[in-house]
Amino acid sequence: MGKLAAFSDEIGWKTLVHSSRDIHLIILVRMLRLMAFGFTTLILVVFLKETGMEHATIGYFMTMTFLGDLVSSFVFSVMADGLGRRFTMVISCVIMGLTGVAFAMFTSPIVLIAAAIVGIITPGGGEVGPFRSIEQSSLATLAPHEARSDVYAWYTFLGFFCSALGSVLCGAWLDYLTVKGYTDLAGYKLIFWGYALISVISIGLCLLLSNKMELERKEATPEAEDTVEDQNVQAETDESTALLDQPKKPKSKFFPGLNADILAIVIKLSILFGLDAFASSLVQGTWLSYYIKNKFEVSSTTLGSIFFITNNIAGFCSLFSTSLTKRLGPVVTMVVTHLPASTLLILLPLPNSLYVTLAILFVRALTQSMDVAPKHVFLATLVPPEFRTTVFAWTNIVKTMGLTFGPSITGYLTGISLQWLAFVIGGSLKVTYDIGILATFLSYNRHQEH
Repeated sequence: MGKLAAFSDEIGWKTLVHSSRDIHLIILVRMLRLMAFGFTTLILVVFLKETGMEHATIGYFMTMTFLGDLVSSFVFSVMADGLGRRFTMVISCVIMGLTGVAFAMFTSPIVLIAAAIVGIITPGGGEVGPFRSIEQSSLATLAPHEARSDVYAWYTFLGFFCSALGSVLCGAWLDYLTVKGYTDLAGYKLIFWGYALISVISIGLCLLLSNKMELERKEATPEAEDTVEDQNVQAETDESTALLDQPKKPKSKFFPGLNADILAIVIKLSILFGLDAFASSLVQGTWLSYYIKNKFEVSSTTLGSIFFITNNIAGFCSLFSTSLTKRLGPVVTMVVTHLPASTLLILLPLPNSLYVTLAILFVRALTQSMDVAPKHVFLATLVPPEFRTTVFAWTNIVKTMGLTFGPSITGYLTGISLQWLAFVIGGSLKVTYDIGILATFLSYNRHQEH
C-alpha cells in the first residue's frame, strides 16, 4: 500500500484528486474537446477527398485554416482577461459547435474553407482555438506553484487519452455505418454532428466554472486586505524573478510592464517553439493517418486503433514528466524526452512492413509528449501572473504560425508521391529544435529550486 501511495504521489494523482472543482472542470472540458478533435484527425483528409479536393488543395485548405486560427486565437486570448476567461471559453465553444454544423451540412469547398477559417476545427489533430492559452493561464492561477507540474501533466495525459478515444470510436463507428449501408460521406457527416454535440456539452461545463479562474485585479481595499494581497503578489513575483540573476532592465513596449530580461527569453523560446511547430506541421495526425491508410490499406477501425494505442502510450508516459521535471528541471526534461522521438520520426517512412512501422510509432510515443508539461511549467514559473494569458497566447500563436505552411508542403509532396520526405525533414528539424533548447536555456534549468 505504501508503494502504491508513493507511486500515486510520484505521478501527481494525489494532487489532481485534491485540486479544486474549477481545475477538474477545465480538464474535463479539454478532455471532451480533444475527443472531438480525435474524430476529425481520422477523417478530415479523406472527407475533403470525398468532396472532390486534390491533395495540394487539401494542403492549402489546412494552411488557410491555420491562418484563420492564428488571428482568432490571438484576438480572443489577448481579450480573454478583459472579457472574462469563462465568457471567452463559452463563446469559443459556440464557434466550435457552429463549425461542426457547417461541416455536417455542406460539401462545397468554398463553404468548408470559410467555415474552417472563421471557425474552430483542427487540421492536424492538435489544439486549435484560444482554449489552450486560457486554460494554461487559468490552471497557473488556480494551482499552487508546487502543484503545477502535476496538474499540467494530468492536463496533458487526459487530453491525449481522450484524443485517442475519439480516434478509435470514430473508426469503429465508420466501419459500423459501412456495414449498415451508409456511404463514406454520410458517415463523415454524422461524425461532424457528434463534433457539434460535444461542443454543446462543453458550453454547459464552461458555465459551471467559477470566478476564481479569472485574473485577480487590484482594487482599493482596506489596509489589512492590501497586506494579504501584497503577500500573494510577492509570492508570485518571487517565482518569476528567481530565474533571473541579472539586474532589472527597462520594461518592454510590446508587453508593457514585462521585464525585458523575461521578454528576451520568451522571444527565444517562441522562435524555437515555432521551429518545432513547423516540423510537426509536416507530419500532422491527419496526414499521418492518410499515409498509413494508403501505404498499408488498413481499415478505419484498424486506423483508429493505431491512433488509440499511440496516443494512450504518449499520454500515459507524459505523466512521468512531472517526476522528471522535479528531478531534472524543465529544460533538461524537455530535451532528453523529445530528442529520441525526433530521431525516430526520421526513420518512420523506411520500413515497408506495417508491423515495423507500428513498432516505430509505438516506441516513439513513449517520449514524444513528455516535453509538453515541462514547457508549461517553465513558462508559468517565468512569467508574472498578470501576463500569463497574453504570453501563453503569444507562444501558442507562434506555434500556430509554425503550423501554417507545413500542410501545403506535405500536400504537394503527397501529390507527387514523396510524402515520405516530409517525415525526414520534420524529424531533422525537431532534432535541431532540441539542440537549440538545450544550448539556449540550460542555464535556466532551475525549476527544482523553487
